[in-house]
Amino acid sequence: MTIRTRTKSLAALLGIALLATVTACSSTSEATEGTSASLVPLTVGAPWNGAAGKSPTDTTSFGYAVHEGLAQPILEKYGFEYKAFVGFNNGPPVVQALQTGDVQVGLIGDTPAVQAKASGIDVPALVIDKPASDIWFLGREGGVSKIEDLAGKKVGLQFGSNFDKYGRAVLERAGVADQVELVNLLFADALPALQRGDIDAVPLPATTAGIWRKQINFPILSKASVDDPDLLATSVALTSRETFAANPELAKAVWEVIQAGDKAIVADHDAYAQFVFDATGSPVDVVKEATLWNFQSEPVDPDGLNTVRSTLDFLVKSGKAPNAFDVTTWAVS
Repeated sequence: MTIRTRTKSLAALLGIALLATVTACSSTSEATEGTSASLVPLTVGAPWNGAAGKSPTDTTSFGYAVHEGLAQPILEKYGFEYKAFVGFNNGPPVVQALQTGDVQVGLIGDTPAVQAKASGIDVPALVIDKPASDIWFLGREGGVSKIEDLAGKKVGLQFGSNFDKYGRAVLERAGVADQVELVNLLFADALPALQRGDIDAVPLPATTAGIWRKQINFPILSKASVDDPDLLATSVALTSRETFAANPELAKAVWEVIQAGDKAIVADHDAYAQFVFDATGSPVDVVKEATLWNFQSEPVDPDGLNTVRSTLDFLVKSGKAPNAFDVTTWAVS
């Protein structure tokens, strides 16, 4: 398997707006002025992949609770106030922002979260989610129609992400992993590369794939929920050890906010899908299809924990994570 890295930034093309630094990415969604000075402000960071002209918005259950006005009363009960959301290109910069204190809560995929922990970065897990979002493997126009035909082709992967793990596993199962050239690309760069034919396929969040397919009818080669449900990824809510030591109630607060968001989503799928469309540009029908509507009843979901365990095994065996750890003791809840 040949691996090559590209660094050309093509984010302006076809308008996928991705922001990678705290100073550049602050959302307009901020807490109202006048909240008590005694409350600890929380800035939340997460990967964000929206269309051009859209402001970074947290579309997770936590973010939906904020949108619905459900989060602030819960946070105040535990001594916190919601300050802002910050969008990043992917998970690793969120971990960095946790360490610098620029964000206090990070909502990222299990692969970058596990990789950070296995690399010795002390990031306590506040919540481990149930796998709830689909992954689609898109091909270029006029290209192959199935994964097996990617032998001798180029595949874009966002290295270190959930979609990196998923893509490699799918290629392995199809028996073509050693016949594919892997190219490290952020999604912002992968879109124009796929359009030009510089790469032949790329796995990505189904909601992001829906935005792309509004512009170009890229074929869907595979869907994790249909073809490889055991490879569905999950999300982990993280904080830094310093932040958690100073705020031991943080895990309870974050979990209750997520629960409130989950309940609101379950109560009205249409309203949530419209919210995601307004925030990101992903079509309502794609949001409904891509969201698996699976929600947990406890902070550490058993299915999510199994996903974390399999991710750790994958990272250790592939040499991407230097140290294994006990996933059952990672969460502080």
